[in-house]
Amino acid sequence: MKSQLIATTLAGLSARVPACNAGAEIVLGNGDTVSLSTILATEDRKVRIDDKIFTFESYSSSVFEANELTVIGFIASNGMPGTRNVGFDLTGPFGDGSPGDGHVHEANLQYTVEVSEDAYARGVRLCDVKSVFNGSSGGDGSYARVDESVFDLDGNTFLGQLSVFDISGPPRETRLEDYADYCLLNDGMGYRAFEVNKDLKFFAAEESGFATASFVRQEFSQIPAPGALALLGAAGLVGSRRRR
Repeated sequence: MKSQLIATTLAGLSARVPACNAGAEIVLGNGDTVSLSTILATEDRKVRIDDKIFTFESYSSSVFEANELTVIGFIASNGMPGTRNVGFDLTGPFGDGSPGDGHVHEANLQYTVEVSEDAYARGVRLCDVKSVFNGSSGGDGSYARVDESVFDLDGNTFLGQLSVFDISGPPRETRLEDYADYCLLNDGMGYRAFEVNKDLKFFAAEESGFATASFVRQEFSQIPAPGALALLGAAGLVGSRRRR
């Protein structure tokens, strides 16, 4: 039986495409889209989403063409005054398109994320990292998974690894979201920039099996630096006094 690859789409997202040229920084708002191939064709491969600068250093795959993949800006409130979760969705027809042939269908994306200069000057720092996808697999031995390694870009230090997966088993194992708070590794001080190496793998062991996903989300939360936290606290105290 030929592939049972399921190609789904994300509903409810706007499809605003930003204007860009080979030498310009691409700017994405929440829900804005751009082809991965367009990013890779620019001179510096940079994308700005809110106050984060993403540099797409490299992409490699023999099965998933960059022009078939879309990067969608993601910005969401995280409940902390003045801060947000910022990241992107990478969408496309991910999966094992030839089940039962014994080959893993794979892609690798390496990029950096930095706090913009103005936000860094205000005391904003990177902290939490979250990975999400909608991977699904079926048939003994099949799996869909995304593994990523995270580094402190300035210190060239390995911070940790996140993994999301759907492994058909037996036994079945599923984790569609993974999260890490790397501020715990440096006394809550936060980071200016991360480097992320993301590996996507899809394998359908049998002709009747499948392994697929339509999106992989990466998001980063941030914290104010300790001095900025003190200012926020002082502002809150002043506001409290004024209300009395």
